[in-house]
Amino acid sequence: MQTTAGGEKKATLLEQRAAQRFGVAVRLTIDGDEGLTHDLSATGLYFQSDRSYEPGANMELVLEFPGAGRVHPLTCEAQVVRVTPAGDGFNIAVRLLTPLFPDPA
Repeated sequence: MQTTAGGEKKATLLEQRAAQRFGVAVRLTIDGDEGLTHDLSATGLYFQSDRSYEPGANMELVLEFPGAGRVHPLTCEAQVVRVTPAGDGFNIAVRLLTPLFPDPA
């Protein structure tokens, strides 16, 4: 909470993400179902899917990064954090159980 020059109390939003997010559309598959990311970071991602998932559920997903004339699949373990209805589908937020880009030691 911040106090303005006039003495008013004003709420401020704090960034709670552990890593910077990048707005990027990457195809992904989960149990044969396809989706598309809205954004991703080293520790999580937000994607669109026709299917809903239970918050807290663990999943294995495969991100499909295009490059050099082919697709480069990356398999990730994740846990569902939030599910939001969106039109005919759902927006799903997941936390990656292993970061995409671990900190170098």
